[in-house]
Amino acid sequence: MTSQSAIDHLNHIIQTHNPFESHFVVKAHQVWDEEFPDVPSLHEHASRKILETVEKINSKQLQSGTAGLAILAPKGVGKTHVLSRVRKHLKQKGNGFFIYMCEYGNLSQIKRQFLQSLASSLKKTGSQGVMQWQELAAALVNRATGKEYPVQRLIEQFPKLLAQRPQIVNQLTTKISSTCPEIDNPYIIKAVVWMLSPAHAPFAANWLSGRELSDDQAKMMDLPNSSKDDKDSEAFSTARQILDLVGYYTTPVICFDELDGTELADDEDPLLGGFTRAQVVASLGKDIYNSLKRGLLLYSAYEKTWSEEFKSLSTATAVKDRIAHQEISLTSLKADDVVLLVGFWLEQFYSHQNLTPPHPIYPFDEKTLRDTFGGQGAGVRDVLRWCAENFGTIPIDRIEQLEVIYQDVLSSLEIDLDDNEKIANALAFCLTYLRGQTIENVTLKSIDREVKPKYRHKDTINFRILGEEDGKPVKIGVCVLQNSNGHSVGAGIKYLTLYKDLDFTRGCLVRGKTISKRWQVANTHLDLLLNKLGGEWVSLKEDEVKPLLVLHTMSKNLDGDVFSYEDFQRFLCEKHSIQDNLLLREILSDPSGQVPEEITDEDNELEKAISEVIISETSDELDDLDLLDVA
Repeated sequence: MTSQSAIDHLNHIIQTHNPFESHFVVKAHQVWDEEFPDVPSLHEHASRKILETVEKINSKQLQSGTAGLAILAPKGVGKTHVLSRVRKHLKQKGNGFFIYMCEYGNLSQIKRQFLQSLASSLKKTGSQGVMQWQELAAALVNRATGKEYPVQRLIEQFPKLLAQRPQIVNQLTTKISSTCPEIDNPYIIKAVVWMLSPAHAPFAANWLSGRELSDDQAKMMDLPNSSKDDKDSEAFSTARQILDLVGYYTTPVICFDELDGTELADDEDPLLGGFTRAQVVASLGKDIYNSLKRGLLLYSAYEKTWSEEFKSLSTATAVKDRIAHQEISLTSLKADDVVLLVGFWLEQFYSHQNLTPPHPIYPFDEKTLRDTFGGQGAGVRDVLRWCAENFGTIPIDRIEQLEVIYQDVLSSLEIDLDDNEKIANALAFCLTYLRGQTIENVTLKSIDREVKPKYRHKDTINFRILGEEDGKPVKIGVCVLQNSNGHSVGAGIKYLTLYKDLDFTRGCLVRGKTISKRWQVANTHLDLLLNKLGGEWVSLKEDEVKPLLVLHTMSKNLDGDVFSYEDFQRFLCEKHSIQDNLLLREILSDPSGQVPEEITDEDNELEKAISEVIISETSDELDDLDLLDVA
């Protein structure tokens, strides 16, 4: 038996390490975290019901092949813990793809955002150790050719195969299309096949998420580019067909979390104007269900949101029939559950520290836990918060707690430099904290998130900075424009030059990519912006924007019952001064009128990636893949 660690050493560790600190809330990225602690017996009825439903779909016991479940519980009881558990099970057993949506920006663009969440989820690692996209691609190839190639082998051999037979992607697309008659856009199948090529996969994933490719990328991969307006209208059709492709292979489990927001869809939207987040997602869910041939929809919401917002829709009965055949309620933890939860977290902690405590829940005692939480019950969040505050004798400093959260998000946050809206939201959020301050001679007054009239810029201008510079009003229109297509880039820069129509004194382009000399419209308006209107082009660099994205992500997940607005402001002042961020300072600084030096030529990036793969892998002999015989 392992000897008991010296009690004084153990107490020293307790004084300096708090396993509960800043882990009150399951954040979006923790749903995908393999290491996040979970007690399977807590709310076991909920995860069991979900997984039983998946199994019924897989075994074709449900005639429709589809189902919808609603997970209802008060704040902090453990809804997202259940979803994380389901995800881990699907990955371990390989009996479903986990698709997760928890961030909602412009509610009027919910279908485009769903497509992006779908594509992002399929980039996560699945049961075979590769992206779910790649697992799907291999399954479709095997299904169409009657083979059983392991996905790792296909990925390893594909660059060599592509070098020997450049038409293999087209041939496989045709073969797969003949077995998937419901798919009316063969380019979706082609993009999925490209996921087997490591060099092309990032660009294929971007295209599948509804983003544009550059003209050279699109030509090289034979994937069409659509205008932004076309992409918006096509988003749901693309998502539906991707789900159909997934359905040929496995069950898509589509989870909608964090539905309890207070924002409303734009009043100008004729269909969704005035709807809440929950109502907009319910409407989306109904449309998904109506088109879904195989899959499970999960909705995670407060009971109050479900009763007051979902059921207040004029189509409430139709929505409930489709998206929630059954409601699963999560109740507060009983005293036994609390002891089990605390013991599990401490077991993980002591094991990691290589310590043996006097008893499993040391330094707590069972009677205290039962007396504290045995009355009306508690939520997971309540228990973890209490444990954090009572674990050691050293008082918890709110600023240090926030720093722990910051480092946690920093290490796990996936940065997508092509997500214009998410980057713009982070910029606007952080600039808001600078109101009243003078940065680069500009005194910030306010941030205008609604640049009107919207029809003049098609909702492309992200926000407007209002302030004073040398005693004169300054109004900076900001557009984050990471698009890869010349038409979209040209249109975006043109909108930045509409000073009179949009009430600007300066236009600011935020872009980290080159603008091709072939894009005549873009270059014409760029010259007007930089050389005649006194506008600016600011380079978007990952190391400068990542801290801002982390802070914005933190703010959305912080528990208002624990951290105040003042806590967060003090944290910024003491730990992460926004005033010093080079990206924000460059946006506010006097325009140089120059093209930034540090920008990326993404066409060269693709060519470089392809060259590196060809040089490193095609020197070896190609395995005897029968795919060479595909006709």
